[in-house]
Amino acid sequence: MVSSSSLGRFAVLVTSLVGSAVAATTAEWKSRSVYQTMTDRFARTDGSTTAPCNTTQGLYCGGTWRGTIDKLDYIQGMGFDAVMISPIVENIEGRVSYGEAYHGYWPLDLYSLNSHFGTHQDLLDLSEALHSRGMYLMMDTVINNMAYMTNGKDPAKNIDYSVFTPFNDSSYFHPYCKITDWNNYTNAQLCQTGDDKVALPDLFTEHEDVQQILEKWAKEIISTYSIDGLRIDAAKHVNPGFLKNFGDAIGAFMTGEVLQQEVDTICKYQNNYIGSVPNYPIYYSVLKAFTLGNTTDLANQVEIMKNSCDDVTALASFSENHDVARFASMTDDMALAKNVLTFTILYDGVPMIYQGQEQHLDGPGTPDNREAIWLTKYNTDAELYKLIAKLNTIRKHAYKLDPNYVSLQTYPIFRGGSELGFRKGVEGRQVVMLLSTQGSNSSAYNLTLPVSFNGGVQVMDVLNCVNYTVNPQSELIVPMDKGEPRVFFPTSLMPGSGLCGYTTANVSFVELKTKGAAAAMSLGAKTTSSAAHGVLLSVLLSSLVAVLL
Repeated sequence: MVSSSSLGRFAVLVTSLVGSAVAATTAEWKSRSVYQTMTDRFARTDGSTTAPCNTTQGLYCGGTWRGTIDKLDYIQGMGFDAVMISPIVENIEGRVSYGEAYHGYWPLDLYSLNSHFGTHQDLLDLSEALHSRGMYLMMDTVINNMAYMTNGKDPAKNIDYSVFTPFNDSSYFHPYCKITDWNNYTNAQLCQTGDDKVALPDLFTEHEDVQQILEKWAKEIISTYSIDGLRIDAAKHVNPGFLKNFGDAIGAFMTGEVLQQEVDTICKYQNNYIGSVPNYPIYYSVLKAFTLGNTTDLANQVEIMKNSCDDVTALASFSENHDVARFASMTDDMALAKNVLTFTILYDGVPMIYQGQEQHLDGPGTPDNREAIWLTKYNTDAELYKLIAKLNTIRKHAYKLDPNYVSLQTYPIFRGGSELGFRKGVEGRQVVMLLSTQGSNSSAYNLTLPVSFNGGVQVMDVLNCVNYTVNPQSELIVPMDKGEPRVFFPTSLMPGSGLCGYTTANVSFVELKTKGAAAAMSLGAKTTSSAAHGVLLSVLLSSLVAVLL
């Protein structure tokens, strides 16, 4: 029987945990897997799976934060433990020839929410719903510009700066100029990314007043809605010095859009200005591998990135997003799509999967790659939906067995004419992926794969639940067929994974008490993140229930 004084002390601890939260760090994000939503196109409040959405016209289609809450089971069913949402602030109203501000990238008032997406309470409820599941919330964020609809008039003469909040004077912006050379960084950072229909006045982010306003705003938003991390839109166009100052000020994980395929550029940003950027050099190499069959470039790029970036495991790993053509628009081959997803999720970095990739959507580029996902009826039987769930599960299992797993770098172990082998993890519990560029029409054959496991060790292909034994030469003889990927993990370490008939490990009461005590001690040294907050609270409450029972 537990004394009332013990319960009282437990209640005080729980209350103290509820009272404070800050955004999560890069180290905390590395183990996460992110599902990127475009709020307007992900889920409607009414739950409709038939509501029309004309992506070509670029109009609002009705997706909301409330709708996202109702579809968290769908997201979590794929094993994701973080969700990214569109920018949340009020955008300009009105329509031009290519649409409205459904995407959230045309800000008008930083201190108001986009009412098309929902209310203050709706966003609070979404944050709470995610954190109650132990999931993180990432917010897409615009700090480069505001927006003004000129509809064909000269932006240099027809922008009324007084309509912006809080930047209501032209002194907060660079003098108007249009970018003429997107690869000239001075030109790209001082001039605006818009056009003469929707001007995007470029914020004077070198100015201390602008910096302080943006930093204060971001910290307030993070605190109010318990945001765990940010994606910075158009980070390439933000003054790099401010980008670093902004990140230092908010103290949260940020990944910033630098849409360049040159390794030197991407690593320069990570090494000097921002801790994470989407890994575009690897993205372009993935396309070469699985649309052109160029296995050499991807294997080489993996090595080059490791030697050029300070920490490739902090970058964002992706193979689709809202700014590039969907992979299925380049080839509809399902086997190739599986290989791409396998690499994306198991390679170094924080995996970010764009909504609809699990349904093999095929939009060839903006705006057609921003389809309404509800039209797929959120099919949980889709091949890629099930594959993503397996890949996220084995990644989490490897991390559970070795928390350092996500900080260890991937390296190539095999390069064939149409195959690539990679391993990640310490010797004896590494994850090995074997990829094929042949496609679903390929015939069956055997491949000899060096795996670094000792001879006689049993490993399981976790995608097909088949055991193989490593030969005395530390090789696997792998039957390949129809271009399908293979993912191997030691069979002896499969218990607790939740894959291939193995149950998910149950946490014992002793472990709960240990975790609760460790978390409480950690709390004395630093404040927990908002999502870790929810997990920690759940652990402590579980401990209390176990004691009472």
